[in-house]
Amino acid sequence: MEGQWLGAIEGEFGGTLRIEIERRDDVLIGAAYLFYDLKHELPGLLFPIRMQTTAPLSTTVNTIYLFSNGGRMSVDDRRRAEESLTQRFGELPIPPAIHVSFSENGTNLTVSWTVGDDTGTEILTKSEIEGPSQLVARTDLTTWDAFRQWAIDQKPRQFIFRGQTGPRKLATTFHRTWRNDLNAWIVDDVRMLFGAIMEQLSYPLQLGNLEHNAAVWSLLQHHGYPTPLLDWTFSPFVAAFFAFQNITHDDDRKPRIYIFDKMGWEAKYGQQAFYVDAAPPQLVALESISVGNPRSAPQQALSTVSNVADIEAFIQMRGGEDGATYLSACDIDPSFAPQIMRELELMGMTYGSLFPGLDGICRDMKDRLFGR
Repeated sequence: MEGQWLGAIEGEFGGTLRIEIERRDDVLIGAAYLFYDLKHELPGLLFPIRMQTTAPLSTTVNTIYLFSNGGRMSVDDRRRAEESLTQRFGELPIPPAIHVSFSENGTNLTVSWTVGDDTGTEILTKSEIEGPSQLVARTDLTTWDAFRQWAIDQKPRQFIFRGQTGPRKLATTFHRTWRNDLNAWIVDDVRMLFGAIMEQLSYPLQLGNLEHNAAVWSLLQHHGYPTPLLDWTFSPFVAAFFAFQNITHDDDRKPRIYIFDKMGWEAKYGQQAFYVDAAPPQLVALESISVGNPRSAPQQALSTVSNVADIEAFIQMRGGEDGATYLSACDIDPSFAPQIMRELELMGMTYGSLFPGLDGICRDMKDRLFGR
C-alpha cells in the first residue's frame, strides 16, 4: 500500500482524506490527513501511521489537531478547539485514538476505522504519476508562429510556463522517488540538509520562517535534491528553451509547454501560506528570495509547492469543479526546433545566459563548435 491515496469524505461534514505511506525495511510509516470543508469550522486532523508490512494491515493511530486551513495546533490551541467542539456537540466528537485497518485492491485503498461501537469505511484512490499526460494539447498552438504571437498578446504574469521534452505528467521530484511521507522529509531531511549547507550560504536563513523555508527548498531543488517543488517560469520563451534545447528537427519526442493560469488560480484560492504536509490538498505558487541561486533571475523562475503527487489531475479536478481552465498545454512539432532555438538565441536565451557560470559557458561553446 505504498504511495499516496486521496479521497473525498461524504456525509454531513464533507472534506478530504489524504494518506501517504512509505516502506522502511519491514515497517510501513506515514500519515493520514483529514480536512473538513471550511464552512464546517472544524479542525483538521493528523494521524501518524506506523505498522508492520505483514497482514493484517492494521494499527491504532493517535489524533493530532491541525488548523482547518493547515498547520499544527499548539497545546493551548488544541485545548481551545476541544472546548469549542464540546460546546457545539455536547461532547467531544473526535476521539484521541482510532483503530484503523487497510485493504488494497488495485488503485483503491479501503480504510476501515473503529471507535468503541462506531465503525466506518472510506475508499481512497491512488495518486498515479507514471505514464503520459492525460491533458489534451491545444489545437490552436501547434506551430511556433502561433505560440509566439499568442505569448506576446498575453498579460504579463497572468500565466506561468513549464517546458518539457515530452508530455510527461506534472509531478515534483520528491513524488517521483520511492518516498511518500512528506512529514518525514520536512522533519528529517530538511533539518539535516540545512545543517550541511548553512555554511555555504551568504544570507542568514532560518528554518521555521516560511519565506526562508521556500528559499532553502528552492536551493535544494536547483542543486538536485528531491523536493515537493515544481519549477516554472514567467517567460513563455524560457519554457520553450527548456522544451526544445535537446530536440532535433526529426525527433520522435513531442516537446510540450504547459501553461498555468496563476492569476486565475490565486483569484479563486488566494495566495496561500504553505505548510505542505499538514495541509489540505493544495498547489501554491512561490516566488522565493534568490539565495545562492544565480540562475533564478535570468530564468524568471518560480516554483509551485504541492502535497499532491498527480498535480495535473488535481488542477484538472479543481478546474472541473470551478468551471474554469487553469491548465493547458501546447505540443509544437519538433520540425520547428531549429527555428525556435535560432530565434531564442537572438533573444539572448542560451544555455550560458540561463545558467551563469563555467557550466553554461562550456555548454554554449559545445553547442556552437560541435553542433551540426
